Amino acid sequence: MSVYPDLTIATTLHNNLDRWMEMASSFEREAGLPAEIVAVDDASAIPAVISGLQSPVRIFRNETARGFCAASDQALREVKTPFAFLLDADITFLPGDFRAAFDSFKSVPQLAWSNFQQISAAGTPGSSCENVIAPAWIYALGNQITGRWLNRAQRRLHPRPINDRIENVPIAHSSSALVRMNALREIDGFDLRYWQCQSDNDLCLRLTQAGWLAGVDRLYTVRHDGVGGRTGGLRRIYDLYRGKLLFYETHDHNSRLYLRLFLALRHLLEALALLFRHGESKDHLRPSFRLQLALCAVRGYPRNASP
Repeated sequence: MSVYPDLTIATTLHNNLDRWMEMASSFEREAGLPAEIVAVDDASAIPAVISGLQSPVRIFRNETARGFCAASDQALREVKTPFAFLLDADITFLPGDFRAAFDSFKSVPQLAWSNFQQISAAGTPGSSCENVIAPAWIYALGNQITGRWLNRAQRRLHPRPINDRIENVPIAHSSSALVRMNALREIDGFDLRYWQCQSDNDLCLRLTQAGWLAGVDRLYTVRHDGVGGRTGGLRRIYDLYRGKLLFYETHDHNSRLYLRLFLALRHLLEALALLFRHGESKDHLRPSFRLQLALCAVRGYPRNASP
């Protein structure tokens, strides 16, 4: 069994101990043993008790939920090794050469953050990165326009290999990210204003601005049950809009002049369109919810709670 004395798994859990154990066990089975596992139990209803792993585990508990961003940052600040592996609880490791993937990451001194290829629980390919970031005004015009803009922009892109297996990308998601700890400390970790959505986008952009690289390993694949972010209900929708607004207003100061107004108008038009769709049972497609989003665009989206 491979041993990685310079690698710490940093991870969080919240009411999903069984799934977390599957993640950790699959790493030991398919990859080997890290120096240790640092886990933050972010206010699970029943405090997590971890046993049955070969790896040493340090677990910290938050009595009040701090959210993915703050809990992940908390776990990473406890890392003592030069490298960390930030892992979502719904990751499963598949047969593959993780040693080669890890060695490839370490071989590039400027590579600070790198994810892996992902498939869903159904076996379909999932996204582990973003190759281009839409301007704020494009995002404000709606998902369909943003999608078409991104498709056209991506067709004009050319691969930017870092080495024989890792490609340079602007944004690598945090679901299964190898981390160079001195780079993370240089930018002081995650921006704790985020709850979850867009926190990894912000971190990657700040790493790039500091002269580091983000990447994705195209030759190693993990399974990510939550790929695509389709869980979380209305709270996730609020957090997505909140995170997007915070991201753009932080990194594109001009967006502060128009983005909130554009988003409010967008939500109002969505509410008007939904008035003509009868019998819709999904909460996020109700006109009243879109009206609430319009108000939030002006006064601020709630942090991990419905208003």
